[in-house]
Amino acid sequence: MQQGGVNYNTILERLKASDLDAFDTLYIHTRERLFVYALSFLKDEAAAQDLVQDLFSDFWEDKLFLDVHSGLVSYLVRAVHNRCLVILKKEQNRQKLKKLFDYTEGSRVALDDQLENRELRQEIEAAINKLPPMPARVFRLHYIEKLSYAEIACMLNITPATISNHMTRALKSLRESLKKN
Repeated sequence: MQQGGVNYNTILERLKASDLDAFDTLYIHTRERLFVYALSFLKDEAAAQDLVQDLFSDFWEDKLFLDVHSGLVSYLVRAVHNRCLVILKKEQNRQKLKKLFDYTEGSRVALDDQLENRELRQEIEAAINKLPPMPARVFRLHYIEKLSYAEIACMLNITPATISNHMTRALKSLRESLKKN
């Protein structure tokens, strides 16, 4: 199929022969369209850019093109769609977990203020200490140091989506740990 002077069937054949120039051509001719599509779901330019960048990185490094037999652009659009749904679902879960900790964006209350009971504070600290290192660090930076996801991402040199993944993991683990006690 040819769109805008580019024959995507030829590009697909060249990709399967590990032609990096074909990958560059595909990237140049589809990234903006995929970004706009991701942005229509995510409503966040940085997240949309990260998603498209990660998709292309995975597409080349994991040789996902080997699973494509036709409809290369359709495959990429569908992949963006699916990744957007995953991110939106994770964000929905994160919002639910935030409510569990009685935390809202409009009223940033320090964790110490919420946890006046010393025993409860100790239980939470013990639960945080049981977390894997990165989720524990992200949790502390966000809830104790009061840094935004963007600030944490910049500090740790990872994407805000990765920060969200660590927070989801940390909050889920903490919730389960605290329910037991």
